[in-house]
Amino acid sequence: MWKPMLPTLVDQPPDQSNWVYEVKYDGFRCGIEWTEKNIKLISRNQKDLTNNFPEIIEWCRKQQSTISELLPIFLDGEIAILRTEYQAHFGLLQQRGRLKTKERIEIASQQRPATFMAFDVLKYKNESISTQPLGKRREHLEQICQTLNAYLFQMGRPFNLVKQFNSYEDIEPLVFLHQGEGIVAKKQDSTYMTGKRTEEWLKIKNYRYIQGILTGWDSNNDYFDLVYVKGKDFIPLGKVKNGFQDQDQNTLKTFIQEHGKRKNPSEWQVPASVCLGLKCLDAKDQELREPFFHQFRFDLEPEEVTEERIKEGLAQLPKEVEISKPDKHLFPKVTKRDYVFYLRDVAPILLSRIHNKRLTMIRYPDGIHEHSFYQKHLPDYAPDFIQTVPGDDEDEDILCQDLRSLLWFGNHAALEFHIPFHTIHSEFPDEMVFDLDPPSRKEFSLAVLAAQLIKEMCEHKGFVPFVKTSGKTGLQVHIPLEPKSMTFEKTREFMEAVAKVLVEKYPSEFTIERLKKNRGNRLYVDYIQHAPGKTIVAPYSTRATEEATVATPLYWHEVNEQLDPDMYTIKTVPKRLIELGCPFLQMPNYHA
Repeated sequence: MWKPMLPTLVDQPPDQSNWVYEVKYDGFRCGIEWTEKNIKLISRNQKDLTNNFPEIIEWCRKQQSTISELLPIFLDGEIAILRTEYQAHFGLLQQRGRLKTKERIEIASQQRPATFMAFDVLKYKNESISTQPLGKRREHLEQICQTLNAYLFQMGRPFNLVKQFNSYEDIEPLVFLHQGEGIVAKKQDSTYMTGKRTEEWLKIKNYRYIQGILTGWDSNNDYFDLVYVKGKDFIPLGKVKNGFQDQDQNTLKTFIQEHGKRKNPSEWQVPASVCLGLKCLDAKDQELREPFFHQFRFDLEPEEVTEERIKEGLAQLPKEVEISKPDKHLFPKVTKRDYVFYLRDVAPILLSRIHNKRLTMIRYPDGIHEHSFYQKHLPDYAPDFIQTVPGDDEDEDILCQDLRSLLWFGNHAALEFHIPFHTIHSEFPDEMVFDLDPPSRKEFSLAVLAAQLIKEMCEHKGFVPFVKTSGKTGLQVHIPLEPKSMTFEKTREFMEAVAKVLVEKYPSEFTIERLKKNRGNRLYVDYIQHAPGKTIVAPYSTRATEEATVATPLYWHEVNEQLDPDMYTIKTVPKRLIELGCPFLQMPNYHA
């Protein structure tokens, strides 16, 4: 009977050299028992999860003949619903785990599939290998994944290999950027100790640091009640019990007994006056996830522990970035604070698309209704961490290579990010992009038709197209390219041919006429813009519109007559990413 080996929680990574590091995914610990005749998912508590995750089982069954020579095997891993390569969403997985009927499970498995993230193997070719050192077991696991053609990570596939890092310094920035649950450190020579919590494996959680105001205590269970300020009201934040030294806990109890009053024999209330610093994984729906007391915050008054302060702690902003004038409105209903928090949320995906590309920004220092300007060169007052490359003139062109750079630009009201079609390391395009521009919002259905036709033609030629809203009135079809597979000249020939076919078949709907006054009510199929030095709006960039709309990647089944591009805004896109994921993460050249 399998019982998992468990890591010990620590605050700091080990300082020895014989350790490796893996992302800790926020999911269900699970084993796969895979034989010639059967595939079974087993939870850490011996519950059979086989019927709960049919997408994983189905994928494994399709590989049965491929892996037959290595069977039977037993794999250890985590079932997760991924938001990005390094972040899972536990809430969605919890909802999935509660589903009971086969029909609802099947629907969920198709709408938001789970993934088995494999990180160990205990049986290989019917031989128990748990006593072999981790390094040797990893070799067997990688052989299994190579045989399954699953060695490299692929978003959307129900089976993936957990990536291993040789240094904490390499993995920690990724976990912070993606706001992952944490990191597991493992001794290279550790054997698999079934059912034991051991210091051969260590876990370091990626805690968020927030504050709360003490308002109560339950003497039966030693939980302390916390609130925060919203407007003129105190709103419940959650409860905390762990992390106190005996002296700190006794001090709080004494304070509550001297200054509070009993609600009943075990529960006490106290006026909101003491602020506590906490660390936790999340704070949502009046509940703290894995909270620990961190320190007393005598430097704070209760009225300073606001909803905005809580959100900022949960956002995990880099220490180099401070939001100036956070309440200034950049959009009619969006403050600078809101905007920076939005950028923090989409940063793992947005950065993956603009990395190593010269950046052109449109800045609106006083909001979208005031003066704006383009910026592609580094301003004199920019911090040293922002990277540049030589431009066409004496000025340096801006790159946005990391989270702190992105949020610094956001704090300086860069509301639109535009990027070229190639990186700084290549003169070859890494994608083709058709920009489908209807004459106005009311002709948006023409963009839907054009996108569907371009998809059909591209797939006929062996390409895999993706689509996003432009953030304004149109759609943009992205076709990723293999490195150095096509020059700009060749892409121009292909795109021109596609555009002319559209115009020939639908002359009343589409045009390639560059002058607006000559287009009438036809949609402009823009392929001219796909050229060296030209740019396109980046996925998840906002646009300077009243609604704070976003250039949003879509699934193709969403591209239909009911599609409303105005529904994708700063307010709605983060929730969409949680519930549906990002289709652009499935691009062949995506690396985050």
